[in-house]
Amino acid sequence: MRLKFIKEENMFRIFFILVILLFSFSIKANLNDNWVVSKVYISDTVYTKKVSYDDPIYLNRIFQWKENVIKTNIYSGDQIETCLSYNINKFVVNFDDILNRKMAKNNNEILTTKSFDINIKQSINQIDIFCPNINRTWTLFEKNANEYLIINTYDSILEIKRIKHQNIEPSFSCSIARKSSEKLICQNIYLSGLDRSIHDIYYNIKKYYDYNNDQKDFEEIYNNQRKFIQKRELCKDENCLMDIMYQHARELHEYMPLVTPY
Repeated sequence: MRLKFIKEENMFRIFFILVILLFSFSIKANLNDNWVVSKVYISDTVYTKKVSYDDPIYLNRIFQWKENVIKTNIYSGDQIETCLSYNINKFVVNFDDILNRKMAKNNNEILTTKSFDINIKQSINQIDIFCPNINRTWTLFEKNANEYLIINTYDSILEIKRIKHQNIEPSFSCSIARKSSEKLICQNIYLSGLDRSIHDIYYNIKKYYDYNNDQKDFEEIYNNQRKFIQKRELCKDENCLMDIMYQHARELHEYMPLVTPY
């Protein structure tokens, strides 16, 4: 009798392990793809914001999900992090509760999805990805099958969107790329996204100065942009481009207005 009980118990354990493995495999299969930051939500709180709506410093960052490896520059910004042999935990949460627990500045502040103008259900799936090789956990919130949310700063949330193609279009046409730096950018999804971000930051700044008819102050930014392009052309590999472009994006972003009048 005892032997039969032990066998049944072992069979139950094996069944439970198989269910967990199949569940984890199903999540991985559903998320295997390239994802790009397509939207930046900001809260309507009164605190000074460090991020603007659809801030280009975050747009076009990449989340590459493969069966056994995840690569992304979303969390660090200035480097590509690699997650190996990851573990996944998925469960249902109330997103408003998450916002108040993780993002509210004090007990008097009440945050909801309306605070960020996000149209989602209250109960959504939270997916925790534990990366043992870097001892970090990345968390995604499922908006729908092709869009996930990532809590970014205390007043901003990123939305990543599934993209079917293997690259994103930089600020120039890759079909007519002639310079070696341009060709390297076209071959690398992270550099392509970064080039697009720099382009959008620069033209947001230019638009602001044009609106205020302040060409004299803009001249310094214009000259710095030209120097950056000249310096970029000296790069012979992707690592050089990554370093120079990330640094320039951060420096350029300091000039970008958080609130625009147009």
